[in-house]
Amino acid sequence: MLMPRKRKVHVTKVTAFLPYSVDLTKLKSNNTLDVEVRSGDELLGRLLMGRGSVQWWPSGNKTHALRKNWRQFAELLAKGMA
Repeated sequence: MLMPRKRKVHVTKVTAFLPYSVDLTKLKSNNTLDVEVRSGDELLGRLLMGRGSVQWWPSGNKTHALRKNWRQFAELLAKGMA
């Protein structure tokens, strides 16, 4: 009889850098919520959330981000949950 293989467990770590309260709604505040996403020690990417948009910067990518305004981001999430 074959024993089922144990799956390797990957620990995902999400760190939000919050040095103070962040008000993302103030016009021209330049406040951004910066969330770092890791799997173990490997950086998967950074999620930047500001007043007007959400940006996903994959690891190792300094020039191209997935950028969505908040409405587009909500639609993307809703589509992914359907």
